Amino acid sequence: MPPESPTSSGAFATAAKASAPVRPVIDPRTFLKRLASWVALWIVALWFVFSGWDTGCLLLIAFFGLAGQWEFYRAQEEKGHKVFKQSGLFCGALVFANSWYFLIHHPGHARFVHLGGELVLVFALLGAFIRLVVVPEAHRAPITTAALTLLGLLYVPFLLNFLALLAFTPGTMQGHPEQNRFLLIYLLAVTKFSDVGAYVIGSLVGRHKMIPRISPGKTWEGFAGAILTSLAISIALTRVMGARVQAISFTDSIILGLLLPLVSVVGDLAESVVKRDASIKDSGHSIPGIGGALDLIDSILFTAPVLYFYLQFTAPAQP
Repeated sequence: MPPESPTSSGAFATAAKASAPVRPVIDPRTFLKRLASWVALWIVALWFVFSGWDTGCLLLIAFFGLAGQWEFYRAQEEKGHKVFKQSGLFCGALVFANSWYFLIHHPGHARFVHLGGELVLVFALLGAFIRLVVVPEAHRAPITTAALTLLGLLYVPFLLNFLALLAFTPGTMQGHPEQNRFLLIYLLAVTKFSDVGAYVIGSLVGRHKMIPRISPGKTWEGFAGAILTSLAISIALTRVMGARVQAISFTDSIILGLLLPLVSVVGDLAESVVKRDASIKDSGHSIPGIGGALDLIDSILFTAPVLYFYLQFTAPAQP
């Protein structure tokens, strides 16, 4: 039998390494940084939600939405694409301004908030194509430029704005405007504890890669941890909050405890696709142990609209 060539031996070793289970590993320093950031962010979020300062709460949502949108545009620019960053961010700010005007400043006209959002999207689309005509350098890849600009608007501010719709639409699904904030806390807790469960369980016992071509660090064990953690938090919060989240029954808490972490994982993987396409590890470095704003809100971008529409169908607002 002829000796095995170095090339074939190296290829075999590479294939064996790719198929081998992931070895559980957790970096204590990274974990402590993430824990400190997580606690600090929860303190800030709870203060803004329960302070009664609705404008401040919406400003906090807008801050993270626009920061995430800026990070998305920066990732595209680092890949060599051109985007209309300033115009996109301006339209993103209009999305949140529309919610502030109709939900907080003039809550009696809250029914027009969706019409205002549609106008912003039409304005953004029209503006993008007008700029393609008047900006010569965009002609190198005009459709890509317009598409990425609009994707950044839809992906981050438009989706994150559902937090504002949940929190400030008068009588959202309950008939008690002051209780909407508990829906916001419920959503944030179920979504973010899903991330915590996935990180801790995946780091400690995760061995089987989930989708390595998109996110090499994610494992099926971490995915199971996310589901179980969210389900436990959903049921516990529903019991503790009681009438404060009367739109969510015990059955709903089980359904949402399973549905929201599934959607959360999709949101996390969606951002992983964006980062891998741009060849970056994190969307930013502003939050120790977590990364950037987009790393923080990626899962919420998808769970917020899912909870909003779920409650619209299962517990419509009282007349």
